[in-house]
Order: sequence, then structure tokens, then C-alpha cells
Amino acid sequence: MKHALLMIGMIFISVFLGNMIGEMALGSTSFAWLGKSYQIGISTTEIDLHIIILTFGLQVKVCIAEVILLLVTLLTYSKLAKLIFS
Repeated sequence: MKHALLMIGMIFISVFLGNMIGEMALGSTSFAWLGKSYQIGISTTEIDLHIIILTFGLQVKVCIAEVILLLVTLLTYSKLAKLIFS
């Protein structure tokens, strides 16, 4: 349980920091590539059943800084978990 909470916390922090770094990098000329983002997902689809209307869709916006920090998180998780829980 502790390991799962650590992993979820690390992922949340890396996505949050990656988004902040990506937004700040957009104003820079040399680091603007870190802020380049891509939108991945399924556009909304609507099903009308005359009683209810169901709408499905999922979109995720990912920037390069987030991906880099997620990779660093995944690579350092095992070493950090050994330090904390040993």
C-alpha cells in the first residue's frame, strides 16, 4: 500500500511540475520545445435514446516536459522506494 501511494504521489507531482515547466518554457525562445503539447483521446460521441442522452469522450493534453519528468519518475522510483522503505 505504501509503495502504491508513493508511486501515485510521484506521478502526480511529476505531471504537475511538467505542466508548470512546459507553460513557463513557452515564453522562452530556446526551451519552447518543452512546452509543445499534443492532445490525445477520443472526441465526444453522443447517443440519444429519447429518454437519456449519453455523452462519451476522453481527451488528455500531454506536453514534452511532462513526458520527460514521467520517464525520470519511472526510472528513479525503485531506487527511491528502497531508500524510503528499507
